[in-house]
Amino acid sequence: MTSPLLRQRRVRRWHRGIALITSVQLLLWTVSGVYFAFVDIEFVRGNQFKTVPEPVEFSSSRFVLNPVSATQVTLLQRKPNELIAGIHTATGIEWRDAAGTLVEPLTQAEALDLGASRTVMVPDSAEWVAQNVVGSEYRGAPLPLWKLWESANPSRVAYMDALSGEVVKVRHNAWRWWDFLWSLHIMSYTDRDALGTWLLKFFSVLAVMTAALGLWLFALTTRKGGYQ
Repeated sequence: MTSPLLRQRRVRRWHRGIALITSVQLLLWTVSGVYFAFVDIEFVRGNQFKTVPEPVEFSSSRFVLNPVSATQVTLLQRKPNELIAGIHTATGIEWRDAAGTLVEPLTQAEALDLGASRTVMVPDSAEWVAQNVVGSEYRGAPLPLWKLWESANPSRVAYMDALSGEVVKVRHNAWRWWDFLWSLHIMSYTDRDALGTWLLKFFSVLAVMTAALGLWLFALTTRKGGYQ
């Protein structure tokens, strides 16, 4: 039969070894969790950099749309005096003008003008974005996009839907820190969105084992009044 002292020593070795493996990740989980708890997610999303749109008078009678199969239809003002309709389907959104024609993408100059009116920024630089990049700042946004920023403050970036003119993403340093810490938190270092990676599962099991062994060690050392 294993003596209590020998059992304590074995548990201590197991606990020490597993804790050594998990300690760095446990620290990263704690640090990232503190950031998530204290930084407002709405601030991180950058909605404070968007302006509230002025009310617009809409009339569906102005649109000439052939019968379409859609789950939803959205009307919005893209440019001054230009109303467009978004036809939502299972494959995405088609934007059409009042005549029912597919809209052309906004030009760079038009995107810069709209960016100045729809954000608190005064963008003077623009970049065309037509390719999805894994782990990018604009992941999940519909393509193509215009990336807009101010030369004097390049860390703050607005991503505008090149077809609808909507500002779909605003990125700044608080969001970048959140995104970096989130990738460490879920252990998804490439696309930064994949939950349930094998690394996360593996270290989660080790963390549970560390806690369980710690409790077991505590029970063993208090049962006989402490270490022998």
